[in-house]
Amino acid sequence: MGFLKKLFGKAEPAAPAKEIEKDIVPVYPMIKDSRWQGMPHVVHYPFVRNGDLDLDIVFAQDAGDRFEYIRPADLENPAIKANFDKWKENIDHYPYEFIQPDVFHGKVAVAEGLDHSSEKMLCSAFLSEACKLLNTDKLIISATRRRFLMMTSYYGDFQTLESFFLYHFSDFRNEQSGNEVITEMVFVAEASRVLYAVPLGFRMNVYEKDGETRLVYSTMEDLYDEEGQLNFRRLIENKKTPVLYPAP
Repeated sequence: MGFLKKLFGKAEPAAPAKEIEKDIVPVYPMIKDSRWQGMPHVVHYPFVRNGDLDLDIVFAQDAGDRFEYIRPADLENPAIKANFDKWKENIDHYPYEFIQPDVFHGKVAVAEGLDHSSEKMLCSAFLSEACKLLNTDKLIISATRRRFLMMTSYYGDFQTLESFFLYHFSDFRNEQSGNEVITEMVFVAEASRVLYAVPLGFRMNVYEKDGETRLVYSTMEDLYDEEGQLNFRRLIENKKTPVLYPAP
């Protein structure tokens, strides 16, 4: 699982060492769990509303060894407001590179390693290129932790989707990555925008028994097809909830 190894993130101390020039430093969106303790104090847009799995988009500026966030009071300053209004353009032009790990035989694309890699899902040009690369018009997206995005075709075969979700759960549980958790949900996107967030009604675990490695599922729902395989698309359709940004 070497391709899942991430860069260690910036520390985010409670008290910043010095102020940054908020009217100059570029502003980027950052997807966060809505329960983040700083949420009441910063500008935020609702992204997903699904109980304990709620997500919001906040707006971060790079302060070197930490991030600072745009606060409502900041937007009262015209110069900072003008800089803030460039956030969509900034993330649209944020650099990325697609990696296609050999283990997935060209059926999965990964963008990772930079502070706002996960938020590239908000960019229509990025999604369009990913769809072309994976020869599809609909994507399943995993963004379990900061600085990481993994995508595959919604129409993938069982083996590809099983491997995709196995890596998804493994990355979510990987406390050694050093990257902040975003969500255990996956997302569904078309070539121009993210459409849905999907809470997962199952878990996957790998264990060894009698010298063999075995993969087991756990679910309380009827998600299996006539061949006894987990029907990933049925799960997605049953569980999906519309994202709130961008609006249709």
